[in-house]
Amino acid sequence: MLVAALILFFPGALRAQQPATSGSAPPSKPAASGDSAAAAKTNRTRVVTNLTGFDLTDTKKLAGQPMVVGATRGEHPLVALAPHLGKLYGAHPTFAWSYDDKDAKFTFVIADESNTDIFRSEVSGAQFRYPANAPALRDGKIYFWSVSTATSLVSSAASYPAGFLVVTAEERREIDKKLENISGDSYEAGVGRAQVFTDARLWYDAIDAYNALIERFPDRAELYEKRGTIYAQLKSTQSLAEEDLARADKVEDDSK
Repeated sequence: MLVAALILFFPGALRAQQPATSGSAPPSKPAASGDSAAAAKTNRTRVVTNLTGFDLTDTKKLAGQPMVVGATRGEHPLVALAPHLGKLYGAHPTFAWSYDDKDAKFTFVIADESNTDIFRSEVSGAQFRYPANAPALRDGKIYFWSVSTATSLVSSAASYPAGFLVVTAEERREIDKKLENISGDSYEAGVGRAQVFTDARLWYDAIDAYNALIERFPDRAELYEKRGTIYAQLKSTQSLAEEDLARADKVEDDSK
C-alpha cells in the first residue's frame, strides 16, 4: 500500500506535480525580466510517492554476512545502485553501479549466504546482465553481489555487497498469475507488467521493465516519472531520480 509522500527537491524539474503545502519550500521571489524561465527550472518542487518495501534490509538475515568496511580506497568510490537487500523475480537481472572512471574494468561476483562465490566475471561498463549460462538463482535464497576494480598496486575500489532475495515458489506463482492476465506487446501491456513488479516491490525487475520500455518508447514522459519514483526510494540512486524526473518534464514540454 502506498504511504505518505516524500517531498524531494529536484533542481532540474520544470513542473510541480501538485501545489505546495505547509512545510514545502516558500515561493521564490519574482525573477527579473528575461530570467523567469531559468528561475522556474530551479525553484519548482516535485512530490514523489514513498514506496516502502524496496529495501528489505533485516539485520538478522544479514548477520554473519561479509560486509566491506572502508571498501573504497583511492579517489573514486564504487557504489552499487541497488537496495541493501532487494527482492528478485526474474532469472537474469541487470546489476548496475556507479564509478567515476568510465574506462575502468571490473570484477563482478555473486556469492551465496555462506560467502561462497557462485559466479564471477570480468566486466566492462557500469552494468551487467546475469547471463543465461550462469548458475540458476534458487527460489527463497539470498545472494550478495559486488564489483571491484584494481587500478594499480596501491589504488583500488570495491562496492559494498548488495543482497537480493529471490522470491519463494509461492510468491512466484502469485506473480505469474498476475502477469498471465496481461497479454500482448503493447505499450499498455508493458506498463502493466512493470506495475506488477513495482507493486510487489521487485527492485531489479521493475527497473529492468522500465529500462526496456524507455528503450522502445523514449518519448513517453510517464515512463521516466515511474522509473524516477522508484530511483527516488534509495539514497544511492537519488541522482538518477533527478535525471529521470527532469527528463519527464522536458519530454512533456517538448510535446506541447
